[in-house]
Amino acid sequence: MKSYLAVIFNEVCTERLILRRLREGDGPAMFVVHGDPATNQYNPTGPDANLATSEESLRRWLLHWKEYGFGYWAVMLPRTEDVLGFGGVMHLTWRNRDVLNLYYRFTPSAWGKGYATELARAAVALAREHLPQWPVIARTRSENIASIRTAVRAGLLRRPDLDTEHIVFALGWTSIDDPRNSL
Repeated sequence: MKSYLAVIFNEVCTERLILRRLREGDGPAMFVVHGDPATNQYNPTGPDANLATSEESLRRWLLHWKEYGFGYWAVMLPRTEDVLGFGGVMHLTWRNRDVLNLYYRFTPSAWGKGYATELARAAVALAREHLPQWPVIARTRSENIASIRTAVRAGLLRRPDLDTEHIVFALGWTSIDDPRNSL
């Protein structure tokens, strides 16, 4: 299953983007995106402090690819090697359940062009088709309007019952006590 997923998720072409598997050399591009204060305006931990911090995240993300056969992508435009951002879905345990976390973060120069929505839609479609056993969730801050719009445009539904310190959007989540589970 893992090798099957690795083929499916390895490189995905959308209408305007190439979503490719992460590479060991992506650390500097990750730092450009994750080290920028503008891209971390709503991140309570703030931007990555240095390249080593971004490279540590990259190592964790690469391990996820190795373990599961899918994970977050580097996002590029066709015919370029410039990374505009990172995103996709990654498995995690949240509220004692296995879920797929929908993630998207882009350089400010890529904002306002619909790239996050294009990435999110592709990630959700692949997740629902190939990983339907896990719900897809997106967590964001109430003031992060662009992220909220992206989650909605990707087909996720607002779930006030799951809100904690974040606004939560989900697709495929059913509560343990949901009567639909007994059907």
